[in-house]
Amino acid sequence: MRRALLIMLCGIAVVAQAHAASFGATRTGTRIVVDTGADLIFSVDIRNGDLVSMRFHGHELQTTEPKASQIASGLGSAQVDARTVGDVIVISARAGDLIQYYLADKGRNAIYMATYAPTLLPVGELRFVARLNVNTLPKAARGTDSNVGTAIEGKDVFLLPDGRTSSKFYSAQPMIDDPMHGVKGPDVAVYMLMGNREHSSGGPFFKDIATQKTAVTHELYNYMFSNHTQTEPYRGGLHGVYGLLFTDGEAPSEALTNLAFVNNTLGLAGFLDSAGRGTVTGHVYGVAPSLPAVVGLSNTSAEYWAPVDGNGRFQLTTVRPGQYRMTLYQRELEVAQSTVQVKAGSTAQTTLQARPPTGQMKWQIGVPDGTPTGFRNAGLLSSAHPSDTRMAPWAPATYIVGSSHLDAFPAAQWRDINSPTRIEFVLAANELHDYHLRVFISLAQAGGRPQVSVNQHWTAPVPPASNQPNSRGITRGTYRGNNTVFEVSIPASALRPGTNTLEIGVVSGQAGSGFLSPGFVFDSVQLM
Repeated sequence: MRRALLIMLCGIAVVAQAHAASFGATRTGTRIVVDTGADLIFSVDIRNGDLVSMRFHGHELQTTEPKASQIASGLGSAQVDARTVGDVIVISARAGDLIQYYLADKGRNAIYMATYAPTLLPVGELRFVARLNVNTLPKAARGTDSNVGTAIEGKDVFLLPDGRTSSKFYSAQPMIDDPMHGVKGPDVAVYMLMGNREHSSGGPFFKDIATQKTAVTHELYNYMFSNHTQTEPYRGGLHGVYGLLFTDGEAPSEALTNLAFVNNTLGLAGFLDSAGRGTVTGHVYGVAPSLPAVVGLSNTSAEYWAPVDGNGRFQLTTVRPGQYRMTLYQRELEVAQSTVQVKAGSTAQTTLQARPPTGQMKWQIGVPDGTPTGFRNAGLLSSAHPSDTRMAPWAPATYIVGSSHLDAFPAAQWRDINSPTRIEFVLAANELHDYHLRVFISLAQAGGRPQVSVNQHWTAPVPPASNQPNSRGITRGTYRGNNTVFEVSIPASALRPGTNTLEIGVVSGQAGSGFLSPGFVFDSVQLM
């Protein structure tokens, strides 16, 4: 009886000790184990800086596959240290000039992180990937199952049995719309808080992989740089603070997303506090009233953006000092640029005036806004491969000015798939004079650019190729590259009274076939 009572009391003591576990970090074997003082315990491998365990409410959320959660594809080996600063545990994993930080703020169900990377890794990209158990966390906000169908392009675009297509790229959203994304299951969710993105590249509308689902793992990403239709070079420095936030299924609270605890005392390399930063405020004018406006700042070191409110005002806060190029976007099209000098502790005030193209418009197809909005298949271009059965058929199209619906005009055009696109329009006898055609595109691949001909007897000179990312884009779910306007002067002699037919083909000196053949994404076409 006494023996049974002793065993029972020991069991109670063990349980009590387990429940009394408190905030702190412990080195155990090859791991540093961090108790956040809440419902989360996580572990970092002291040999390489990998995140190898995430126990939330006592349940392991790390995937069952051998790969860990890690920066890049793992550091291989790293010098790993841990220290406590007040109510914050700071773990650093150093490899070369890169330092990966893990932070635990007492009482929060979160793993905050930052990546100091002054130079780009030899692999050419920088990301953090959390590899989570897909059975526990099967759902993502965007994107179908990826990496589980039949590969139809490279090793990253797949055909599912019902004719839909899937890819990790289709989970992406523009950075300005993606402060946080996550995966969830019954009574549990994990979110990636993206942080300030000031050392990211590509501007407010660039997007990159958010999640990828495999048979055993749901991968949750923070892509800090990649060559996935990238329009800007790498920016080095302290990326973050960003973080993994753990909830019982609901969206994270403001208490979890608040990063005010991060300050100079934590010793993060490259960190600059608010006292060393400035602000830019101002007004914009001339943007089409039906379109949203955004103001962006960029230089070689940092970038920022903010929406413009209904009164034309904008504000960009906590900006690193320096001279910046300031850009006004009409939706996603650059319509004005200027420069601004930002000083620590100061507010710079400025204005931007959008200037519409000159000339009197005869007709216009679409709105120049840096997107293919309204065109055929535009709504699916970001979330499906062009071969997806949900797409309307791609074929050479004829658009009749004045009678065709906007969705009769294609969102994209490829040399091998749906070229040419024909535009029919009527001119009276007194309207036969020189015209100016503008073809706005938002992205081109394989050197594709428009070749214009009129009434099958006049052809415009071949224009030079636009400056575009040297990678797949349209099939990876993006219409965003470098906005470009091709301008063509059409002489009166090429036109006739009555119906005229203008053809837009695709010309390029580069190879490629099918949906990877030379092509481009339409933004708008104007005849002036």
